[in-house]
Amino acid sequence: MKKILFTLAAVSLASFSFAQDFGFGDEMGGGDMGSYEEESTPAVTISGEVGAEGRAWIGTQKTDTEKYNTSGYGSFYDLSKTELDAGAYANLELNYDGDYTNANLKLKLDSTSLLDHPEDVIDELSVSGSFSDGRFQLKAGKMKEVWGKGDKIHVLDNFNANDYTDFIFPDYIDRRLGEVMFKATANLSWDYNLKLEGIFTPWMTADRFAESGMLVPYSMTHLTEEVEGIVLHNTYLAYTNDDLKTVVGNLQFSSDQLYPDNLYSIKYAQAGARLTGTLGGLDWGASYYYGHYKQPSANLGAYIDSKTTAITNATTAYVTAELTKYASDNTSSAFVNKYGEEINNYLMTNYGTAVATGAMTQQQAFQASAVAVAKGHALDWAEDGTLDESFKKDDTYKLPSLNYDQVQVFGLEAAFVLWKFNTRWEVAYNLTEDTAGDNPWVKNNWLGWVAGFDIDIPIHNLNLNVQENGTYVLKNDKIKDAAKDPTNLYATHDVDHNSDDKYINNKLIMLLSDKWLNEKLTTEVQGIWCIETKEFMVAPKIEYNVIEGLTFGCRFAYMYSDNENGEFYNFTENSKHHDKMFLQLTAKYQF
Repeated sequence: MKKILFTLAAVSLASFSFAQDFGFGDEMGGGDMGSYEEESTPAVTISGEVGAEGRAWIGTQKTDTEKYNTSGYGSFYDLSKTELDAGAYANLELNYDGDYTNANLKLKLDSTSLLDHPEDVIDELSVSGSFSDGRFQLKAGKMKEVWGKGDKIHVLDNFNANDYTDFIFPDYIDRRLGEVMFKATANLSWDYNLKLEGIFTPWMTADRFAESGMLVPYSMTHLTEEVEGIVLHNTYLAYTNDDLKTVVGNLQFSSDQLYPDNLYSIKYAQAGARLTGTLGGLDWGASYYYGHYKQPSANLGAYIDSKTTAITNATTAYVTAELTKYASDNTSSAFVNKYGEEINNYLMTNYGTAVATGAMTQQQAFQASAVAVAKGHALDWAEDGTLDESFKKDDTYKLPSLNYDQVQVFGLEAAFVLWKFNTRWEVAYNLTEDTAGDNPWVKNNWLGWVAGFDIDIPIHNLNLNVQENGTYVLKNDKIKDAAKDPTNLYATHDVDHNSDDKYINNKLIMLLSDKWLNEKLTTEVQGIWCIETKEFMVAPKIEYNVIEGLTFGCRFAYMYSDNENGEFYNFTENSKHHDKMFLQLTAKYQF
């Protein structure tokens, strides 16, 4: 089943949002601002970066099932189990600046873009032009546009998808996937930096995830196993040989079968508008986005219905056989012996009056009660194996479907200096088609926010950057109430369902950095604390600029997570101590 490639991070929102938490910078948003420049001599510039990376996944090993497992290690970490990977890359940028036009090309050359995703070789390619003394600009091409004033952590930046196949160390903009866009900008007032931007994309690129190893999302792994089980079950109906896994492994199954629509269609077009300006010391902005989530929601309705039907049929057969045995030998069968009290209670509650009035015989009422009780236990029986496969094999299961939910995002953003704090703010209201909160297969409306600051500490060259990022799922009481209803088979499969019943998610991201030796040596320590799930990550880093353009670096990361709702859980699910460590060495030359 290696050909089952899912692009699902969670059947929940929190799934991989922490990928945006790595790396801070001075930029507070995208877009070109400023007044119209005088004519100048056209110029072509070439720049780029070449480098190599080596990474150690400390204390881990890859098993035959392509899962990382440290359970059973005698010591805290077994370095002999450490996995290594390495790679080289080259990034090249060509830029043409004319009096009224600009052209930009960025090439990305690494093993992923060259072998797996050749469309990424052209990372960005765009042309732009200015009109009416610089008051209007048009830009088109494959682009990355950043909306929001957060410091590389955003809830308003929705046009570009993320590449999560290696989301631990890359810079924010390097994780974004270029999208074909058309952008128009109107500079309405130079005095107030008042600017109106509009963006349109004819289709949408989905978030990209790893296909194997620790970088596969926890929820994706479990959905993959679910689908493998469905295909195996359905194959059982057509094949009776003993080696069913070989049969299933040879099936030409693709995850494309789970998507009803093609992403490269006008249905998944994106559009948005953003107004920004400056008022006194306040940089402000308001934006609107229309599009779809770039991580799909899993609709398990058809699967659950088909499985329930199969189990109901199996249950009926099972109970009939048990009752027939009970009647024939006039002794208590295993079924009646185990559930007799429950059956009698059900009989008295539901059929007692019917028996008393003669509308039903005692035996008829007993049998009806036994079937009802059995159906109540049917799903549990199916999971624990009480129902033999021979009872279930006559009904096929339907596959789930993956859908990209429609969303509209209304946002506000701001940045201003408060005393010595450079503050940044973003807040977003995400409006989906499930405003009532009772559709388990569509995400509920939710709120997202970013609030942070950075400050220069008067000790050496220390700088502290702190940001708080959070989400809150609205109408979550509907999800909780549904989960309490034992007859609601969909409740625990709701795309927003949280097994801890916590529908607010907060994390604190901090970066403490310093520069030494005439700013040739950079040191930093980054930390992430996820409050509700009680997981954390600590990542120290050191870089040394040996000579102009040539820099060597070392970065270490330690993470802990023992909560399946956590953002780091896919790393630590199979770890003996619910933790994981990484060590990375880098060398790069910039020109």
